[in-house]
Amino acid sequence: MNVYIRLLMEPFRLADWVLQGTGKLSTDTLNGLKTFLHQSMDWSGDQLEKLSDQPLIRESDVGRALYQASRGMKEGAASTSDALSVASRATRYAFDVARKSVADSDRTVEEILFENVAVASVAGASFAGVSISKIQPSFRLNGEDVTLEQIAEDYRKQDPASVKRGPLLLIPGLFCDEGLWVDSGSPDSYADMTRELGYYPVNFRFNPGNPIPENGRALFNMLNSFFAHGDFYESRPKVICYSQGGLILRSAIYLSMQPGAAAGDYSKWLDHVIFIASPDGGSYIEKLGFWIGLGLSRVPLPVVSILGAIGNERSDAMKDLSHGVIREEDRAVNHPDRYGLNTYHGELDNIMGTQIYSSISNKEEIWGAWFGDGVVEDTSLRLLSDRVFRQKSDPENRVHHLEGLSHFQVMNAPQTASIVRMILSS
Repeated sequence: MNVYIRLLMEPFRLADWVLQGTGKLSTDTLNGLKTFLHQSMDWSGDQLEKLSDQPLIRESDVGRALYQASRGMKEGAASTSDALSVASRATRYAFDVARKSVADSDRTVEEILFENVAVASVAGASFAGVSISKIQPSFRLNGEDVTLEQIAEDYRKQDPASVKRGPLLLIPGLFCDEGLWVDSGSPDSYADMTRELGYYPVNFRFNPGNPIPENGRALFNMLNSFFAHGDFYESRPKVICYSQGGLILRSAIYLSMQPGAAAGDYSKWLDHVIFIASPDGGSYIEKLGFWIGLGLSRVPLPVVSILGAIGNERSDAMKDLSHGVIREEDRAVNHPDRYGLNTYHGELDNIMGTQIYSSISNKEEIWGAWFGDGVVEDTSLRLLSDRVFRQKSDPENRVHHLEGLSHFQVMNAPQTASIVRMILSS
């Protein structure tokens, strides 16, 4: 994950490089122009002075006029040189100030992102030291992959009063596992909150290297079994999704809408879905990595081209994340042609849902919108705000935009916990 976060810093590095190069070019140009004009005007003054001293015109009005012109040319050379020196210094200062501003912004964003990665435990401990190819999408219980029957058995062991509201489905994001819900939330973790409110948390984990539609189908199969199980048949659970987990759930819901789906449309099975920081329009972190890699691969130098090709050998999950692709058929579209591709297919139209997302900047300038929450751009985060969430009942409470928080801080924010608590208490 840190590799992709660090790609966010590249625009700052690029901006500094451009400012440094442009500043040097500008000052070099001004200095060169100063030297050229000073020498040209000084030389011209010397020639006029020599001409004014010719015997035939030395004492004439013409001679005196030429001499005055020579003096004016030399004084003009000196004045022009001084003025361009001032301009050069001012230009250098302006570019130094601009570079400092970029450096300050770079430092601020990096601190916001990296100092808060651990806060939300975006990297689940269960992924440590495990080959990605060995990870199978699964239910999770007590730190292990388990079957649905083991979940049901554990559910039956609970005091009915402690799980009076029934199961709560928790869909984690990329490289997240059930630890996300234990280590996040303020003042209480989501795990503590859900237990306090009388829910039984049902945890999932997915292979972070799989295409999103593949993980979506895995969730689809698990949910079909879940809804058909006697212990959960009439439970109509609520769902909380974080980040890419929202895309995986949308993919599963889309599959449930297709003719012949075993459990039928999930709109009749799900009560309320909470989407936190869902990249519904994709993530620019992955896009940036793609375009940097593509650019390098087009450079006509063998070593650079190889580096570009390696850079584009990213996981299918990351490539899908680039544009928020949730359907298998959309994966057939060439990567550059996915820009402008419609990635919403009505899967949430008949399901009650709430959206929570954040922005690092509280301004709406182009940079603030592009950075979004530091991982997902603003346009992606609010892609479905008006189109879907504000079309539901109680539209004022369907979209919650938190300011000054990164993608990793939003999970731990008291505001997020308060919104989730309110929904789970209803």
